[in-house]
Amino acid sequence: MAAASSRIAASHDSSVTESKRDALGRLACGRTDWHITLWAVAGIGLVATLGIAAGLPKVTLPTASLGDRLRPLKQGRVLALLAVTTLVFLGAYTLYTYIGPALQDATGGSESLLAVILLAWGIGVLAGNIIAGRLVDRHDPAHVLTGPLTIAAVALALTSAATATLVSALAWAAIWGAALGVIVVPQQHRLIALNPAAAPVLLGLNSSAIYVGIALGGGLGGLAQKWFAIVPAALGLPAAGVTTLALLYHLTTARHHAPAAPQPTPSTPEQAEV
Repeated sequence: MAAASSRIAASHDSSVTESKRDALGRLACGRTDWHITLWAVAGIGLVATLGIAAGLPKVTLPTASLGDRLRPLKQGRVLALLAVTTLVFLGAYTLYTYIGPALQDATGGSESLLAVILLAWGIGVLAGNIIAGRLVDRHDPAHVLTGPLTIAAVALALTSAATATLVSALAWAAIWGAALGVIVVPQQHRLIALNPAAAPVLLGLNSSAIYVGIALGGGLGGLAQKWFAIVPAALGLPAAGVTTLALLYHLTTARHHAPAAPQPTPSTPEQAEV
């Protein structure tokens, strides 16, 4: 379980790193040529590679064939959890892919202000990760997931109103980021609980579900703007709709697979007959 927890922590760190990368990338592109930004990314990647090679011990995991990796997809419970993950990130990235123009009113077109808002979003994600880890240690992960899904849906629905000013946009970004940061943690715990021995494969499938959702979200946001003439700031509404769908599907599957309540054991034969 300790190994699984470390893999979960690594996955959480990647989402936080992504948010920081977006903020720094926006800031760098706004102040320098985009070529310099790409060279900086390459340089940081090279430094990270050297650091990994020099400082981290060699880790050997059991070899898993393609069949082994895909076998969990035959389980309906696994598919249900992965579907929730995909829907969550589909909804989030319907808006996030176009976050720059969506926040035009709050930033006035300033890349520096946009970077500040994205940093607030990233801090929210980090806070959500930390809070989620503590919550799933004390409560049923399925119950932990319900709250942040609800908050994320409401935050997305209020995007247009909440991003009218810089101050309100900062608060909105932090709240939405925190909700999104919580969501991944209980999902990973629920997947590992289904088959702890297959934790690496299940976490890999969950990561794939995240990226499928991200790709589909960008497409949905683009099509919404093209087909329905929705402005970027209004993409929060379809994003909220998809997130609400994720919430409803989660509630349905969680109720369907909830363990039955234990029946009380009678203490005497007379009570048993009654």
